[in-house]
Amino acid sequence: MKTQEKGRLSLGEKFAYGFGDCGANVYVAMGMSFLTAFYTDTMGLAAAAVGTMMLITRVFDGATDLIMGAIVDRTKSKYGKARPWLLWTAPLMFIGFLLLFYVPEGFGQSQRLAYAYITYIFTNCIVYTANNLPYNALLSRMTLNVQDRATTASIRFIMTQITSLVINAVTASVLASVGWFKLAVIYGIVMVVMLLISFFGCKEHIGADESGSIQIEEVPFRVAFPALLKNKYFYLQALLFMILYINTVAQGSLGFYFYNNVLGNLAIMSIASFAQTIPAVLSNFANPVLVQKFGKRKVMMAGSVMMIVGSIMIGLAGVNLPLIMVGIVIKGFGSGPIMSGIFAMTADVVDYGEWKTGVRSEGLVNSCTSFGMKVGIGLGSAVGSWILAFGGYDGTTAVQSASALNAIRFGFGYFGAILAVVCLVIIFAMNIDKHIKQIQTDLELKHNQKA
Repeated sequence: MKTQEKGRLSLGEKFAYGFGDCGANVYVAMGMSFLTAFYTDTMGLAAAAVGTMMLITRVFDGATDLIMGAIVDRTKSKYGKARPWLLWTAPLMFIGFLLLFYVPEGFGQSQRLAYAYITYIFTNCIVYTANNLPYNALLSRMTLNVQDRATTASIRFIMTQITSLVINAVTASVLASVGWFKLAVIYGIVMVVMLLISFFGCKEHIGADESGSIQIEEVPFRVAFPALLKNKYFYLQALLFMILYINTVAQGSLGFYFYNNVLGNLAIMSIASFAQTIPAVLSNFANPVLVQKFGKRKVMMAGSVMMIVGSIMIGLAGVNLPLIMVGIVIKGFGSGPIMSGIFAMTADVVDYGEWKTGVRSEGLVNSCTSFGMKVGIGLGSAVGSWILAFGGYDGTTAVQSASALNAIRFGFGYFGAILAVVCLVIIFAMNIDKHIKQIQTDLELKHNQKA
């Protein structure tokens, strides 16, 4: 209770919060790395149809984000506004995950595609949104302390990166012996356990009185939405999410072609994955100390500069593998503070909105930044394909043309630098740090008076 009375989070709560994203990241890692392969190689769907499906569903995804944000703002329970959704959606996440990796017997090509649409929309656009949007909003309801938020976000990022590494390392070796559906059952159980650890290990301290009871203030959509439009940092935050995830997904999708066609050795891809992930994890161990000393914005700007430098080195390297690896390592060190900082910054945007307008809207702020992220994921996949098409890439030929190889080099190197420059400019404009101490003081006084 001593830690809670001071508005600070215990180390246990910080790790419990990280488990929530680890659970969701089991789905994300499988979706980003293996779902397309399952659709094309096991379900027998055309790759173009799969890509079109994933892009089209982003429109529906945007609508469900907005609806879910409004629902979170109206949620009242003894567990709070955001936290109960971890419990309520855990079984649905399990069911949706199994449906994704199930092959319906006796279905033809068109019927399987329809099944894929229905299950993908249900799992990704409805269930995952109902789980992950409140999860992201939960951090802003756990504490107003900026340093605690930075530490918690760093722990979360480290844990999710480790989860992704394990999923990517284990899946390929285990899949042949158990098959997609049994593997989905195993991963689904792990996912549910992690979500429950997060639910039971976290508490919403904002608005809680001395007995631990939470005083929930419902925020009607007609009040929350106009207040959201007056929050200047909301627009920048949504744009930053979109550009960052366009970069992440486009680079990820082009990586296969870069290592396979430009370097001629696909095995380098797994080594490069470790070369980027491990520095990102290491930089997040130092991130809380750096944020405390320099502020979140300056640390994220430094990360953007490192991503620019690393991407340019990759672009200049040609086929020089040591120089490419150095560029990847530099990018990894730069991506760490940006990926953890952007989620902590969303909580700051929530606080700024309440400080500026008097209306606290965790749901809508997170719904719109989540929409930016998902649009970025969809556009990132499309942009990667457009770069390949512009260069004249032909997957049926053994040897690619010079223009195709140049397009891949540009996409994997210089294009990443261009988007990192855009991120740098947006972060520079996100000067919320200059208000943050006053915001924290004023909101702590306000919520303590209410409690």
